[in-house]
Amino acid sequence: MKAIIQQRLADAVSMKIPKLIKREFRFPQIPNKTYAVIGMRRAGKTYFLFQMMKERLENGIDRTKLVYFNFEDERLADMTPRDLHWISDAYYTMFPENRSGKVYFFFDEIQLVEGWEQYVRRLMDTENVSIFISGSSAKMLSREIATSMRGRSIEVIISPYSFREFLKRQNTAIPSSLLNISKAERSLLENRFLDYLAGGGFPEAVGLSSPDRCVLLQGYVNTVLFRDVVDRYNISNIHVLKTLIRHLIQNPGSKFTVNKFYNQLKSQGFRVAKGTLHEYLDYLRDAFLVDTIHLYTKSERKRMINPIKPYIVDTGLAESFSIKHEPETGHLLENCIFAELRRRHGDVTYMKTSSGYEIDFFVTYAHGVRQAIQVAADISNPRTRERECRALSEAGAAFPSISLLLINISEEETVERNGSSIRIIPAWKWLIASQGEYM
Repeated sequence: MKAIIQQRLADAVSMKIPKLIKREFRFPQIPNKTYAVIGMRRAGKTYFLFQMMKERLENGIDRTKLVYFNFEDERLADMTPRDLHWISDAYYTMFPENRSGKVYFFFDEIQLVEGWEQYVRRLMDTENVSIFISGSSAKMLSREIATSMRGRSIEVIISPYSFREFLKRQNTAIPSSLLNISKAERSLLENRFLDYLAGGGFPEAVGLSSPDRCVLLQGYVNTVLFRDVVDRYNISNIHVLKTLIRHLIQNPGSKFTVNKFYNQLKSQGFRVAKGTLHEYLDYLRDAFLVDTIHLYTKSERKRMINPIKPYIVDTGLAESFSIKHEPETGHLLENCIFAELRRRHGDVTYMKTSSGYEIDFFVTYAHGVRQAIQVAADISNPRTRERECRALSEAGAAFPSISLLLINISEEETVERNGSSIRIIPAWKWLIASQGEYM
C-alpha cells in the first residue's frame, strides 16, 4: 500500500493539468476551511478541482505543492483511515523543503475511505495545508459534510454547464456588451440557446448526436438510481422509485403532491406508503437529480399543504425520458431559468397573486433584492402576453419595489402595466447577462 501511495504521489506532482472549460463557480475566501466540491455525478467536480489547481499554478504556486490524489483506484480498495497518514508522510518525505510553506491537497473521491474526516481534520490542524475534497453525491451529501467536518468546511455545488459555459465549450464568443448586438450575433446566440435547451449542459453530452446523448444521460440517471439511492438506502420497491423518477423528469415545473401521485400509483395497482414516497423524493434531492420549490407564503401551514414544483438538474434529461418526440419547450425553458436562479444563489419560491394568477418564480437574493419572473416560451399571442403581464403587474402592486421580468425565447421590450414596469427579455440574453443587469 505504501509503495502504491508513493507512486501515486510521484505521478500527482508531475501530472499535466488537462485542458478545461473554466467554470463560473467560486469558493468564499475563508481561512482554515476545507473546501468541499459536491453535486450530481458527471457534472464536472473533478475538473473543477483541476481548475483550482490551475489557478494556483498561474498565481505562482510551485507545481510540487499542488497534490492531486484520486482514491478511485482498485489498488486502494483496502485502504483504511489508519492508512491515510501515509499520503502526507510520504509527500513530506519526498519534498521536505515544502513543509515550511503551504501545500495544497486535492482529494478526489476521498469518501471511498470510511472515516476520512478525522484524517482531514488532523492534517488541517498539524500542517500548513489547504485541502480540497470532492466526491460522489452517494456518500458526500451537504448535510453529511457539515456533520463530519464540524463546521470546518465550505462547500460549492457543481451543476452542469450554464449557458455561458456552454457557449465557451462551443467556441462561441460571448458579447462584451448586450447593448449593441448585431442581427447575425443575435441569430447565432438564439440558435445556440435552443441547442442548449434541448441537449442540456452535462460536459460529456455537449456535441453528441441526440441518440447518443439520450443513451449517455439515461446511464447517468440509472447510476444515480442504483448507486446513490437503491444501494445507499437498501430500497426494494425499485419499480415505484423508477416511476417517480420518470414522472419528475418528464414533468419539470409541474405542480406535484405526494398524495396525488400516491393515488395514481394506487389506481395502477402499486402498493407503497405515502411516507415512503416522501423519503424517495428526499433521496432524489440529496442526489442532486431534482430540486423543488414551495409556494411563497408567511404561513407554514399553507406552505406545507400547497403543491411543490419539482425541477431537474439539467434539461437534457427531459429529452432522454420524453414520451413525446420532443419535450414541451415551455417546461424546458422554465426549468432552465430555475437552474440559473439556483446558480445565482437566489431563494426561489413560486407565488399566487390576489386574483389567483401564478408567478413562476418569486426570488429573493442575499442583498435583499426581489424579483417576480414569468417564463413563457412564445408570447406572440396577445392573450398570452396580456395574461403574463397582468400577473406580473399584480405582483408589482403587492411588492412595490420588486423587479418584474417576463422571460421568453426571442422578444424584447419594456411595457408598463398599472404603474409597474415589466422587462420582456429573451432567455439567451438574460442567461449571459451579469446577475445585477436585470434587477
